[in-house]
Amino acid sequence: MKEELLRKYARTLLECGVNLQENQTLIVSVDVENKDFALIVTEEAYQLGAKEVVINWRYAPIAKQRLLHAAQEVLETPAKWIPTYYEQYVEEKSAFLSLISANPRALTGVPSERISLQSRNLNKVLSFYHTAIMSSAVTWCVAAVPTVLWADLLGFEGSDDEKIEQLWQTLFTLSRIDGVSEEESFENHMKRLEERTDKLNALDLKALRYTCENGTNLLVQLPEGHLWLGGAEKAKDGTVFNANIPTEEVFSAPQWNGVEGTVVSTKPLIYHGNQISNFSFTFKGGKIVDYSAEEGYDILKELIETDESSHYLGEVALVDHYSPISQSNRIYYETLFDENASCHLAIGAAYPTCLKNSDGLSENELKERGLNQSLTHVDFMIGHENMNITGITKDGQQVDIMINGRLQV
Repeated sequence: MKEELLRKYARTLLECGVNLQENQTLIVSVDVENKDFALIVTEEAYQLGAKEVVINWRYAPIAKQRLLHAAQEVLETPAKWIPTYYEQYVEEKSAFLSLISANPRALTGVPSERISLQSRNLNKVLSFYHTAIMSSAVTWCVAAVPTVLWADLLGFEGSDDEKIEQLWQTLFTLSRIDGVSEEESFENHMKRLEERTDKLNALDLKALRYTCENGTNLLVQLPEGHLWLGGAEKAKDGTVFNANIPTEEVFSAPQWNGVEGTVVSTKPLIYHGNQISNFSFTFKGGKIVDYSAEEGYDILKELIETDESSHYLGEVALVDHYSPISQSNRIYYETLFDENASCHLAIGAAYPTCLKNSDGLSENELKERGLNQSLTHVDFMIGHENMNITGITKDGQQVDIMINGRLQV
C-alpha cells in the first residue's frame, strides 16, 4: 500500500476523527500486528503538535491465555493502575483513538462466565471513562486497520501482503478516503448526515414503529427532548470530531421503558471475541423479557445480564440499506462496519448527548428524563431490505421514515 495513502488515512483519523489539538495527548489502542501503521499515526500526530502519543498495545492470544488461566481474583479485582491511568488522561482531556480489526473467534473456548466477570469488573472501575466517552467530555474515534485474519474472513486471495493491500483499499473506499467520487467524498457525506439529523429533529417524533417480513414488529418510544445525531459532533468544549470512521448512521436514544414487541437480528454480533448469530428479543415495558440465539446463546445471556439496565435499550440508529457498506454484500464480522450497513439498536447505556440540556445531569436525572444507564453499550443489527419504519408524531400523525430499506429523510 502506498505510504501517501496510509498517511492520508492517518491524517483523516487525527484531524477529522479525534481532531487532535496542538499540545494535546493522544491515546492509541491498537493490535501489535499493526505496529507499522501505529508508527505512521504517531509520526503524523507529532507533526500536528501532539504533546505525547501513548500506545496501548493489544494481542488477542495473550488476552485469551489470561482469561483461561489467571486466578479468579485477578478477574474480579482489576489492578489499581488501570483506573489511575485513565483518570490522568481523561482529566487532561486527551484524545482517544481506537484502531480495531475483526477477530470473531478470538476468545472461543473461554468460559463465558470468566469473560463476563472480567468485563463487568473492568466496566465498574472505568465507569468514569465510559461516561466521559458517552457524554463527549473527550474527543474519540474508532476506526479500522487490516489484519491477515480479517482479510481471510472476507475471502481476499493472494499472498499475505496482497490480501492486506486489498483490505486497505476496501477500508479506504468504505471510509470515503480514496476511490470514491467527489460527490461521495467524506466531506460531502458528513454534510448529508447533518441534513438528515436536521430533518429528523424537526419532526420531533414521539415513537418509531418497525415492521419487517422477518418477524420484527417493534414500537420504540422516544423521550421528550431527544436529539438525533450523526456524522460530526461537538465535544463539551466545542471541539468538532467524528466518533466513527466510517459512519453511515444517524442515531438517538429510546425511552428506556418505552419499547414493546419483537425484533430479529439480521447480522452476527461479535461480542468479547465470540459470535452470536440469528438471535431475537421480545420487549415489554422496555425490558427484554425473552430472547433466543442459534449460536452464542450463553454469550448473549452474559451480555443481557451485565446489570439490571442491560435488559433495556440505549440507542436507536437509522442506516439506509443502500449505503456503500451494505451494498458491498459482505458481513465484516466487526460492529464498526456491520452497524454502518444496517439499522441497529444498542443494549445498555444511552448517549447523554442525545438529549437536550443534558449537560451536568446525574445518572438518576438522565434516567428520569428517559435515558437508560448501564455498565455496557453494545450495538446489534436489525436492518433489512424489506424493513419499514413509521414515525409517530406527538399529535398522532404517521410519517414514513423508511420504506423497504430506503430512508425517506
